[in-house]
Amino acid sequence: MSIRTFIFCDICNPQGLRSVEFRRRPRDERTGRRLSDGRSWFEGESIMIAVKNGWSINRDGKHICPACKAHAELE
Repeated sequence: MSIRTFIFCDICNPQGLRSVEFRRRPRDERTGRRLSDGRSWFEGESIMIAVKNGWSINRDGKHICPACKAHAELE
């Protein structure tokens, strides 16, 4: 048995919604994104793996997905 960590984007998915049925393929740059509404989440072994996949944690400890991070950098 392995322990899985679920991280939800505090910008686009503050309610922590996850639906396995709608998960995209792992090769997509928006891994873990739901097809239905674009709310982002990450499933992995640790937060460090999420960070290696483009996620970030701000000073307040909020998790930010790669898409929201890129959008914030454009502003």
